[in-house]
Amino acid sequence: MGLLNKIFGGGDPLSTLKRALSQQRWADVLREGECLDRESLPGHSLAELESGLELAGNRLAEINLAEGEACFRAGEEERAGEHFTLAGQYARATELKERAEQLLNDVRSSSGKVTTPASVASSCCTSGCQSSTPDETGDIGWDMETRLELALSSYPLEWMERYAGAGIEFKKALLMSHDGLLREALVAFEAVAESFRDDLYYFERGSLLVRMDDHRKGRKDLERAIELNPRHELAMETLVSLDLSARKLPAAESRLHSMLSSAIAPAFCCSRLAMISAAKGDEASAIRFGEQAIAAGAVDMETLVLQSSLLEKGGRLDEAERLLATLPGGGCGGGAHVLLAEFWLRQGKSLKKALESFKGTSRQDMENPRWPMRIAQTYLALGWRKDGQAMMKKVLLIPGLDDILRQEAEEILESLGK
Repeated sequence: MGLLNKIFGGGDPLSTLKRALSQQRWADVLREGECLDRESLPGHSLAELESGLELAGNRLAEINLAEGEACFRAGEEERAGEHFTLAGQYARATELKERAEQLLNDVRSSSGKVTTPASVASSCCTSGCQSSTPDETGDIGWDMETRLELALSSYPLEWMERYAGAGIEFKKALLMSHDGLLREALVAFEAVAESFRDDLYYFERGSLLVRMDDHRKGRKDLERAIELNPRHELAMETLVSLDLSARKLPAAESRLHSMLSSAIAPAFCCSRLAMISAAKGDEASAIRFGEQAIAAGAVDMETLVLQSSLLEKGGRLDEAERLLATLPGGGCGGGAHVLLAEFWLRQGKSLKKALESFKGTSRQDMENPRWPMRIAQTYLALGWRKDGQAMMKKVLLIPGLDDILRQEAEEILESLGK
């Protein structure tokens, strides 16, 4: 099952971004997304990337809108303006952009000026990640507490309070890590005094080491965080993700059942147990765990896609379609997610809606041959043989066409009788 190979590692370029999504670390999702080379991503990965970035951007926009409104009510107009500006930068949804602009105008009318911060998500290039538009001293222009608040915007409230009370050296190291200054952050973490090395410290340093591909030391720090705080769910989730990526399924399964028995992150646990069950070929258990994950709360896209594929395979088509319909629509005009559109194409239904989805995605991802191919298939399914056949032939002329897509196109043309 190709989906499971992607879930359990195998060089998936989105693995780090997906882990950040599952842990609701929205700023890290955007940062990781900026680091990815879009041209090297296959079509399905690009679609997942766009969905993840859209979700993260909208969630960060919502957080900043709420923070900005709170600041505005408290008379802190400059900070409110910063939050509303950030909300406008992050938002993908039109209504969020419009709300941010309106609130920013309200602040400007009230104060006559507003500070415009840079984006908190860093820009990355092939030579490495750099922090967000820093000045010559490396400071991005905000006070430390504001930067910390934004970096930890996806963390539980009680955690943010603990981080706020942490030592200054730890905060500096944490912000370097979140800004993508990995080596500098590691040096800064090493400078933190032993007396300040609590579960938060070991979780953050462990996570940093994992990002630097030092999994042995990273695991050691994450395990230490759990020793100090037996309910540190983010450390546990990170270790599970590492085990899954390394295909250490028994270790991951054991930890997940232990977490479930302690009522720690039930949605995460059930979603990962669904993946493990599917990898074992136990599709009935996979579906059962998937249902429990969805019932427990928000789950990641991987879980929804896996569950829908298992339901479709089992002939439970209405349930599969309802799940895919929960995925965010693509493009500026909205519409159906391309995975739902592909489901419709396979099932021969809602073909005109599917066609609009493929066309919209093709306009955004013009270099990807997957979308003209899906358009051609939809034309054929609609009975528009001449247009479909002509477009399918054009797909075969695309330089560097993926072998799987080429074989699929050739088989379709052969069935039509060239």
